[in-house]
Amino acid sequence: MSFDNILGQNFAKKYLENSIKRNKLNSAYMFEGIEGIGKKKTAYEMSKILMNTEHPENNPDYVEVKPNGSSIKVEQIRKLEEDIIIKPVGEYKVYIINNAELMTVQAQNALLKTLEEPPQYAVIILITSNKEALLDTIKSRCDIVKFNPISNEEIVSYLVKDGIDEDTAKIVLPFSRGSIERALDLAINQEFKEIRDSAEDFIDVLFQKNIVEILELPAQVEKFKLRIAEFLDIMIDYFRDAVLIKERVGADMLINKDKIKSVEKVARKITYSQISKIIGIIEEAKKKASSNCNFNINMQVMFLNIYEVIK
Repeated sequence: MSFDNILGQNFAKKYLENSIKRNKLNSAYMFEGIEGIGKKKTAYEMSKILMNTEHPENNPDYVEVKPNGSSIKVEQIRKLEEDIIIKPVGEYKVYIINNAELMTVQAQNALLKTLEEPPQYAVIILITSNKEALLDTIKSRCDIVKFNPISNEEIVSYLVKDGIDEDTAKIVLPFSRGSIERALDLAINQEFKEIRDSAEDFIDVLFQKNIVEILELPAQVEKFKLRIAEFLDIMIDYFRDAVLIKERVGADMLINKDKIKSVEKVARKITYSQISKIIGIIEEAKKKASSNCNFNINMQVMFLNIYEVIK
């Protein structure tokens, strides 16, 4: 049992291995970094080592806390508090709190009591992609272990070994943002391909400047409502690629290198100033989309504002 099957994260793995070997474990850790880069898997592997078992989930000394609905509630942390005072069957009791940033303030305050005076046998691991959402008093009592985005080479190698063809792996790579889980999801998800193709089509409609067709775009993009942030990011990347084309940067630097002809077409029709304004419009629409404003109105305003910039 070791951390050998964790992709990348050399610093985190070495740090945890040394802590275990030297018997200098902390009572509380915070694994922090973007989603899908191995935080949960590392916590699980660490549990296997500490508990000397291949399947810690079958051991009463292993407890996972997950969001109940949209948050981790105070009742869940109180249940943890009741369990932690019971001595372990083995040497350690391990508690993993997934999506720790979703703890309510009441839940965090309840956990704080445990973090202040934890039993010697307890190891609590908070897993988060947004440590800023946690109370400073919680963070100050945890050993924060930073997990970094996975390198491009490691992601491509992993996908190819998993049966993904290399061309597909390289296409999804820029959109993965260093997350192996996201890269794998994008590589096998047909909806991602549909979103990219639709973004390209919608941009083409905008540059045809047919106002009737432009007014129809909000209804067409509604099918991507649950992945609207991803759709908007793809549009932004498309226009950023247009800047690189205008600057005569090599095709290898493009995110949408497989759609280079379409990007070149846009780049010829638009100025740097227009691109800057369009990206700002899309960023604003993305911000509004995350604040539960009216979806159709938000999309309509975005497309019309882009039209006003390029008409």
